Amino acid sequence: MRIVIDHREMRSGVAEALCRLGADIETTTLAVGDYVVSGRVAFERKTVNDLFATLIERRELFSQLMDLARSYSRPILIVEGEDPFFFSGRRVHPMAMQGFLNTIALMRIPTLYTLNEAETAQVIGMIAEKEQGGRDKPFNPHGKRSHLSKCGAKEYLVSSIPGIGPVAAGNLLRHFGSVEKVVTAPREELMEVERIGEGIAKRIREIAGGRYDSK
Repeated sequence: MRIVIDHREMRSGVAEALCRLGADIETTTLAVGDYVVSGRVAFERKTVNDLFATLIERRELFSQLMDLARSYSRPILIVEGEDPFFFSGRRVHPMAMQGFLNTIALMRIPTLYTLNEAETAQVIGMIAEKEQGGRDKPFNPHGKRSHLSKCGAKEYLVSSIPGIGPVAAGNLLRHFGSVEKVVTAPREELMEVERIGEGIAKRIREIAGGRYDSK
């Protein structure tokens, strides 16, 4: 079975677990989603901590899921970790989480719960096998990308830099105003942007200003 994974997910243990299950892994930069198993099925993976941070910090998860639903006809959200209704020590009211899950249900995005990375890999692998039917059939992992606006295309370009997700890409573009100014900005100015540390700023300069060598 073939599974396409966004490069930012390679730091998790899910990719390694999928390899142990015999999956043929392909890494790329996905505009939306974390794992794609066919032209119509894509997964967004969030740990429980990610989910609580989304509610506390008001991150743009809803827009990510809306893009996922527009790009793939069978989008799936995976929530990984402890029971999402376990609120001990959390700064989130239970009704906030319930409201979030209700909204996802109204968006017609199925939500699957897993305990850990190995179980997440099992779920993705099982659905991939069912979707692909044991056939080595090629598919476009990027879904329907025609919906991307000019702003969306700019965010896609910036978020393709390793270590930069959609939120950081949006922060950079709002701060500098254009892709050109992002990739030509000095490292010190890049570090003034929220969620951009020294390591990511250095990587942007290395990729944008470094010499191309395909060897």
